[in-house]
Amino acid sequence: MSKKEKAASITLTSCPPEKGGVCAICFFGALIIILGACIPLFMYPEAGERVINTMFTFVTVEMGWLYMIAAMGSFILLMWFAFGPFSHKRLGDKIEYSTFSWIGMLFCAGVGAGIMFGGSIDWAYYMSFPMHGEPAGSWKAAEWGTAYGMFHWGPICWAIYATLAVPIGYSYYVKKIPILNISQACTGLLGERTHGWPGKVIDILFMTGLVAGSATALGLGIPIVAAALSSVTGLEHSFTLEFGTLIFVTLIFSVSSCLGLKKGLSKLSDFNVYMAMGLMLFVFIVGPTLFLTDMAITSLGLMVSEFVRMATWMDPVGKNGFTQSWTIFYYAWFVAYAPFMSLFIAKISRGRTVRQVVLGPVIVASLGCGCFYLIFGNFGLHLQLTGQLDVVNMVKTVKGATAIMAIADFIPFAPVYKLVFAGVTAISMATTFDAVSFALAATTTVKLTPDEEPARWNRLFWAISLGLVPTGIMLIDGPLSVLQTASIVVGLPVLIVVWIGVASFLTEYHRTGWVEAGAEPLCKPVDL
Repeated sequence: MSKKEKAASITLTSCPPEKGGVCAICFFGALIIILGACIPLFMYPEAGERVINTMFTFVTVEMGWLYMIAAMGSFILLMWFAFGPFSHKRLGDKIEYSTFSWIGMLFCAGVGAGIMFGGSIDWAYYMSFPMHGEPAGSWKAAEWGTAYGMFHWGPICWAIYATLAVPIGYSYYVKKIPILNISQACTGLLGERTHGWPGKVIDILFMTGLVAGSATALGLGIPIVAAALSSVTGLEHSFTLEFGTLIFVTLIFSVSSCLGLKKGLSKLSDFNVYMAMGLMLFVFIVGPTLFLTDMAITSLGLMVSEFVRMATWMDPVGKNGFTQSWTIFYYAWFVAYAPFMSLFIAKISRGRTVRQVVLGPVIVASLGCGCFYLIFGNFGLHLQLTGQLDVVNMVKTVKGATAIMAIADFIPFAPVYKLVFAGVTAISMATTFDAVSFALAATTTVKLTPDEEPARWNRLFWAISLGLVPTGIMLIDGPLSVLQTASIVVGLPVLIVVWIGVASFLTEYHRTGWVEAGAEPLCKPVDL
């Protein structure tokens, strides 16, 4: 039996080959692990919080250096993709989505509610730490805080997101392999084992990491929507209200998931981008426009000039905990999402060049995220500096969502603003989890051509299942570190998978070149 026949035999044995068929190993393997994590949270919330916090401290302190190195590696790799020998290569033959819809989908899928939370009050958390020798709470620490906000949602983190986009797109559109999952991107190193248990382990790790990262985003976004409803209607901000909000958001992305990418997610993303842009423009006009402008220029200049320092600052002497609590957290969160975002970026980037696929997330999406910090964040900072609202102390005593609503009270037409802000947050969560449910369904689908989508029941199942983990975390009602750890711990093995995928792509390219399946090579592969 030839290698090709043997690989096909393994595939047939492991999973049913019919169109839309589901890989039972990946489907039930991931489901069992997810339930195994959720059930203890429901039954023993206090013990679960203690265990999670212990794991968080160990991983961030002992393994933070690994995330730092990997993050810089992703950024350097993507710059090489964008300006190296692959830059003008195309992923497929035709462009499916307009540039606006393409950018809107990758932005909305990647930011979720995290940007609504962080863009508004991350700076307040940051100001409690001494920053690069500047005293905590000083005006220089405030400048560092706004710069770090943009940095944490900037080029390096979006590079982490897109690390596997080109390798996956290469396999899917260039080699025309009708399998859209992470293990397939590792074929260059795994070979036939991609279709055996090593490939299944990779896919299951990806799925569990994705669900853990999703729990973090929902855990940040749901309280914002609930706090807005409580502030406007007078309802008590209780677990019942948050749980009802979770059900509502789950319903939105379940419906969108049923409609598919073109009729559901694409339209919803376009609408949300317009709403977010309108909201930011409103705050910019009615707020302290001159301060927002001056602070934006200052923060952007500080981030650009200190980019390398911020990307490598581990604070081994001062040890104030900022890097471990925030920079490593964001890196780990993006790592947990990286395979999903890479898969999703590859799926919606049919017909685009490698340079577009890389620079779209790294530059355009980074600028979009920066606007949230420069407008929403700096508006809150203005209240802090002028003595109108002590946001820094507020985030130490109340939930972040409550602080965000307190800031909103200083904006004209506050009730309307809060409801729109909550709407953007809810739709941001919905678009993210619509994309997540697509990725989970695609991973468990045996055969999926570029013109197909996973079975509707499969997408809907994962859309509903995504509400399980945040429900467990909401029952814990613990500090933010509980949410951070869910991403960091599961993201550690996912980090290994990401770089296996990169090495596999480079190995496969060196062996065969950038030649579409069935075509004759025009030249030999470039030595890398």
